Amino acid sequence: MSMQQTSINAIPDNEQRIFGPKAYVAMWWGDAVMVGAFLLGSSLIPPFGEMNLWQAMTVLVIANILIALMLAVNGQPGWKYGIPMIVQLRSSFGLIGSRIPGFLRGFPAIFWYGIQTWLGAQAINSIVMQSFGFDNVWVWFFSFQAIQIWISARGMNSIKWVEIIGSIFIMFGLVYLLFLFIDQFGGKVREVGDIPGTWALPFWLGITAVTGNFSALFLNVSDYTRFIPKKTVSQTTYMNIHILGVLPPSILMPLIGIIGAAAVGLWNPVDVISQYVPSEIVSAFILFFIALAQITTNLVANIIPPAIVAMDVFKISWAKACTIIGILAVFTFPWLIMQADFFLLFVAGISALMGPLLGVMLVDYFVIHKRHYEPDALYEGEMYSKWKKVNPAALIASLVGAILALIFIDISWFVGTIAGAMSYYILMKAWIAKHDEYTANAFQRRSNLRGAPSES
Repeated sequence: MSMQQTSINAIPDNEQRIFGPKAYVAMWWGDAVMVGAFLLGSSLIPPFGEMNLWQAMTVLVIANILIALMLAVNGQPGWKYGIPMIVQLRSSFGLIGSRIPGFLRGFPAIFWYGIQTWLGAQAINSIVMQSFGFDNVWVWFFSFQAIQIWISARGMNSIKWVEIIGSIFIMFGLVYLLFLFIDQFGGKVREVGDIPGTWALPFWLGITAVTGNFSALFLNVSDYTRFIPKKTVSQTTYMNIHILGVLPPSILMPLIGIIGAAAVGLWNPVDVISQYVPSEIVSAFILFFIALAQITTNLVANIIPPAIVAMDVFKISWAKACTIIGILAVFTFPWLIMQADFFLLFVAGISALMGPLLGVMLVDYFVIHKRHYEPDALYEGEMYSKWKKVNPAALIASLVGAILALIFIDISWFVGTIAGAMSYYILMKAWIAKHDEYTANAFQRRSNLRGAPSES
């Protein structure tokens, strides 16, 4: 495997950029099928939520279009320069400061790693219990973890092919599961469409919750876009592959959760299938699909980000980073996190932290630097030397955004992102630009480019 593919070095625009459009879409199909999306879907309608079926569907469409847009937008530096998130963050947070948002991104990823592994282990345990009577979820939990560590440690090419092959089975299983649930529970689901519902705060809370499910991925999307060829992929194609990669699975998955909640009052598909699907063969097939989806999700969303951060901070190899991250995921106690009430609070809390960081990153690249970074400067990391290579404006803006997001927790992602972005721009222009050459040059370049065509 290429050293650049498993390091923080910029990936040149050549054969090392291994995710063509089809492979990139397949990666998101594999990644976006998160069993937590079942819970988010079920939380929108009775007995867990207050919306009717059509309002819930509207939430899913709006939220997932926003998700695709945010991924495409914040992934631009990775696609353009071949840099990962941890290097992208240096422009706004500084060489040392970038490690703070890096840890904040990696921390929830390790928790999600444990959650997804636990759900996969539950699915396999249900299959084995139905077929052979053997019931021990812990055996499958640790086996699952060992397999994921082995695959991830082999590098990006191994992850790529697991995602491509897995996405085919996952999308087939997802569509089949949807039709199975409609056939089994369609009558009860229609009743949900007839209730008045609400377009008030619960509607916006739903958009926040669904969007927040991707809030951490918004930050490190450059870890993936850096593998997309620049010369052979147009801006239109770049945007389209995010839409095609995100929307199909990210709408179908919560929709299945909606059907399960409306029909039997359960959000966890493992429980629904185990209790209400009569055919053992069908049940085993669907549960295997769910287990496979946990692997494809973890490989992309929950292993790559903390592994790259660990490589940068601790100067260790990719294989060692993947192994350590896998071991840490076991100690997140996912069997406790998966309690429904705490899980929703977990998602809301993560959204409150991630939104302000995204706001800072977007303003830094698109507004202050006008879509122009100097990769050599980012790798040298000499910016913000007056503050020991930590940008205080980015930290203050993130803190302001996080506090406001927690105050307005129901719409935390929106509030945090906007507050973080506005605070960052004001602080950079009024304070940092007067004391830091890197920032002053960026504002000067911005002034020179005002009125000129933007750089693609």
